[in-house]
Amino acid sequence: MTCCHVPARPLRLQDCLERGLRTRRAAPLPHLGEWIETPKGLRARFSLAVEQAVIAEIRFEATPCATLVAYCQALVEHETGRPLAASGLDARALLALLAGVPPAHRDRAVLAVAAWRTAIPSPLQESPS
Repeated sequence: MTCCHVPARPLRLQDCLERGLRTRRAAPLPHLGEWIETPKGLRARFSLAVEQAVIAEIRFEATPCATLVAYCQALVEHETGRPLAASGLDARALLALLAGVPPAHRDRAVLAVAAWRTAIPSPLQESPS
């Protein structure tokens, strides 16, 4: 699913990196996704808490690649507070969301989105609230 709602003003790479470095090692939340890893050893996974079919909180773990951490944090900021059914930012939208990423590192968006998708619970897995 492609998300068509991207803020008019993109997030800044440095801002997302700084926020992500502070939060990337927090304890996982109830809905824990799988680790997704690249052949070069970059890896990430997300976890989230869902309340009344809304994504209440998101956390992530990632290898210490500045761009990957920033992409993961941008996903956290974009998806928190969204209805679970409306979740679905794709790599192209994530690229547009985060300004300032060098071209050689834009592939990290694909990794972040793949890891995000493994954490999204099916409707049957939602916790009752």
